[in-house]
Amino acid sequence: MPLKSRLAFSVALAMASAMVSATNAQNILVGAGTPSTGVAAAPALWEKWGLDIAADEINAKGGVLGRKIEVRAYDNRCNPSEAVNVTNRLVEDKVSVILGMHCSSATLAAMPLVEKAHIPMIEGIASSPRITDLSGVGGNDWTFRINPSDQDMMEALGIYLSTRSKWKRFAVVGEDTDFGRGGAAAFATVAKKYGLEIISQDFHPQSLPDFTPMLTRIRQSRPDAIAIFQLAGDQLNMLRNAMQLGLKIPYAGRFDPGGANAQIIAAGGMESSITAWSYSAEIDSPENKVLVAETKKRFDNTPVLQTWAGYDTLRLAAQAIAEAGSADPEKIHDALKKIKFRNAIGQEVSFDDHNQGARTVVIEKVENRKVLVEQLVQLKK
Repeated sequence: MPLKSRLAFSVALAMASAMVSATNAQNILVGAGTPSTGVAAAPALWEKWGLDIAADEINAKGGVLGRKIEVRAYDNRCNPSEAVNVTNRLVEDKVSVILGMHCSSATLAAMPLVEKAHIPMIEGIASSPRITDLSGVGGNDWTFRINPSDQDMMEALGIYLSTRSKWKRFAVVGEDTDFGRGGAAAFATVAKKYGLEIISQDFHPQSLPDFTPMLTRIRQSRPDAIAIFQLAGDQLNMLRNAMQLGLKIPYAGRFDPGGANAQIIAAGGMESSITAWSYSAEIDSPENKVLVAETKKRFDNTPVLQTWAGYDTLRLAAQAIAEAGSADPEKIHDALKKIKFRNAIGQEVSFDDHNQGARTVVIEKVENRKVLVEQLVQLKK
């Protein structure tokens, strides 16, 4: 290429880069940490569906403050060390708000960093009770959560099991993480409160290849149900092993009533099981109808917990930015402290002194190979 042509090309390329940078600078940058590889890769994809739907919905209406929302997500693999790296990258990118880290261990690792950077983080999936304990008056005023904690969900499940179920004896299976142990500890507290008996507890590393020995031992103890606290990949693997063994024991605790387990449920592998959950596509509200319709239209699928979390955390962030009248993180933080937000299941979200916004737990039951909403348990503030 002649020198004159090379110079012209370089100038054109520089101008194009400057135009892209100017365009990006006009967008309001929202960060996210998602496990797009690893044990929670499938749920991360479902979360992305919700983020995409919300971003398009917001931007189609002119964005926020006359600017488009741009979501920048990095892979944290549900790993605390990776979550630290991701959070530092998002801080360097100068995001206005961060939409959580998906997994409890990752969220807990990110919390000190968002506090130091004074960037609000809104979580919609991670459920460890430690997040509640450490947030708001617990010391970290920059972390907000819109989904119930494991303690909240287990309280609702305990109320249901003690009043509407004959189950008394439970085996507990959980992954050896903040999520798995946190959920199991919450269930143990509630079991004692409501007169339920835990006859065994098993904790396993993530990506355990074979649950057969554990399940064989559990079957011999004859529990009424197995309370499970696992991410999607291990949960699905364990349920497949259980079906191969012909195990007929139902499940309780926190299992995904859709998503990866849909085929297991359709095959009769989770009959009579009961879960405490944050979201159901079956809930009849105008906002949920939009989410369900858009998920079906765009992805030929049904929204699940992670889809809802992506959708509502971004919608909440957009409302906070609008009410703050600014994309400045500190002003967004102040707006979140006093916000009133209607979520996709038709409930009002406002944050308590621990920056927790969830008030509703969805109790679902598998019956005749279908998932039914049994009860919406309203928790006290």
